[in-house]
Order: sequence, then C-alpha cells, then structure tokens
Amino acid sequence: MSKTSPTHHGAFPVTRWSMVLALREGGDLQAGRLALDELCKIYWRPIYSYARFQGHSPADAEDLTQSFFSFVLEKALFSSADSSLGRMRNYLLTAFSRHIKHWQRQSSAQKRGGGREILSIEASQAEDELSIQPPDHRTPELIYQRMCALRIIEATVEQLAKEQEEAGKKEQFQLLRARLDPTQAGSGNDAELAARLGMTHDAVRQSISRLRKRFREIMRAMVAGTLASPTDEMVQEELAALRNALVRRE
Repeated sequence: MSKTSPTHHGAFPVTRWSMVLALREGGDLQAGRLALDELCKIYWRPIYSYARFQGHSPADAEDLTQSFFSFVLEKALFSSADSSLGRMRNYLLTAFSRHIKHWQRQSSAQKRGGGREILSIEASQAEDELSIQPPDHRTPELIYQRMCALRIIEATVEQLAKEQEEAGKKEQFQLLRARLDPTQAGSGNDAELAARLGMTHDAVRQSISRLRKRFREIMRAMVAGTLASPTDEMVQEELAALRNALVRRE
C-alpha cells in the first residue's frame, strides 16, 4: 500500500481521532462511532475531574460530563472541527471549557444529556480517585492533563491484560502485572515470582521483559490513536507530554 493511501498516515494506520474527524465528511459511520465510543471511555474521567476541580458539585460534574458527551456522540462537536487541533485531549478540554460556560448560562441545569445516560459513568469511583490525591495548588487544567495520562496507562494495561487472557496467561499476568513498572525490579522479587509460577528465574525475567515491550507497543499505538495525523516525532512528543503531566506539581 502506498504512503499516500488515505488509510495510512506514514507508518501509522488510520487512528481513532482521524476516524472521528472523518465523520464530518461522511466517513465510515460505524467505524467512526466505535472509535468515538472508545475515546469517550478513555476521557470521561479526566473531563469529570476537570469539572470537579472547577468547583462543581459531584452531581453537577456528572451532569456536565453526560451532557458534553451527548453533544460529542451526536457529532455536533466535530461538525466544524479544525483538523490542525490534532491532539484529542487538548481539543476536548477546549470544547468542554466552552460547554461549561454554555451550561452555566442556561436557566436550569442540563440533566444528563437531556434525560439520557450516554456513558456508564461511575462517579463514586471517580470521586474516590480524586479524594486520595494529596491537596496541591495545581490548576484544573494540569489535573486534567494528569488524569489523561493515567487513563492512557490504564487503557494500555487493560488491553495488555485482555491479550494475555486470550493467550491463556491470565493468572500469570495478574502476578507479573506490578512488574510492568521497571522500578519494581529486584532479584528477590523475581525468585519469589518464579516459585509461585513454577518457572525458572530467567524465564520470569524474560516474561517480564516481553510484557514491558508489549506494554510500550500498545501505549505507543494508543497515543497515536489520539492524534489526527501521527508521525514518529509527534508520538514521541505526546508520550513526553504525558510523562511530564504525571510528575508536574506546580
């Protein structure tokens, strides 16, 4: 397939974000809707968190999130989307900020997308995640970016877990999952894992190495999927931005 094929951006296949943008031009509705559903599942908690740190109550934050994604899933958000806004997380934050202002101007709060629940939102779970974070002076925008990074990591782990389960390695993955973090290396831990798994020490280390490699591959693809026209350089920049969002405290 040539590099100019509409189904590829350089070395990357059509991404979730590019499929969403294609809806404006009558693209594949089924594929675009599926891509948008997947992106909404990734980003609803960052969006909800942003509303909460803007000072909205849990109930209002949930209403805002539901009404916003109702708008998103009905394609209105992307009817005039600027393709130059190539990062999904930034585009959603800008759009949601406008949505909050519009919502606040209404005489009565919009209730969960006009009475319909668009997403399965577990607000109590989101509240637990917010409550365990130590208080700091970061802005709602920085907290949103951090939540986006965490959700990308979670989605990557979920995909890796699904692959391992399909390969008949569910229990092994559950034991090795914590070792995806390279800071958790240690010969004592490896020996204990080897005993529990009935594997040699070297076999455990090789399994951990393969899982980490696959984790990086999935995360790279996940990040590319949130960019409209990804290149190697853009993906690396986005990965760096997500890493920075996890450690920034100002």
